[in-house]
Amino acid sequence: MAHYTLVTSWQLDAPVDRVWDALLRSAEWPEWWRGFRSVERLASGDDDGVGMRLRQRWRSLLPYTLTLDLEILRVEQQRRLEGRSSGDMAGTCTWTFEARDGGTLVGFVMDVRPTKAWMNLPLPFSGKIVALNYQALMRWGRDGLAARRGQRTVDEAVRAGLAGA
Repeated sequence: MAHYTLVTSWQLDAPVDRVWDALLRSAEWPEWWRGFRSVERLASGDDDGVGMRLRQRWRSLLPYTLTLDLEILRVEQQRRLEGRSSGDMAGTCTWTFEARDGGTLVGFVMDVRPTKAWMNLPLPFSGKIVALNYQALMRWGRDGLAARRGQRTVDEAVRAGLAGA
């Protein structure tokens, strides 16, 4: 079974509270994050958001829409969000937020396994396809967030890796 560790780092020219606020408003993602088809709230969770469940549908470069259900497991206000994903990709997701150089360093790590049999075919180039798809989606998110907030991106790194296929 394939296993992917997908890592993103954005340096945005905006304060942490503004970036945090924009990313917590997940229902608005399709308005500014190219590739997101929909985000539906399945459960609200507690006052901090722990237990919140979201169904996300997104499409990047490939003509296939992925559906991920995300449950928020841990919230550290304006510092960290941790969740568990299920659906087309099962595993964990972590967002981190750090004030840096007058802006915000945003980190996102997905450690997931595809759940569909066809996604686990032993193709030598499958990791590259997943990486390209993921990189495009995250670049669109970075650019969309910066444009929505009237800010610029300072730096960006998106990495995707195939671990133990």
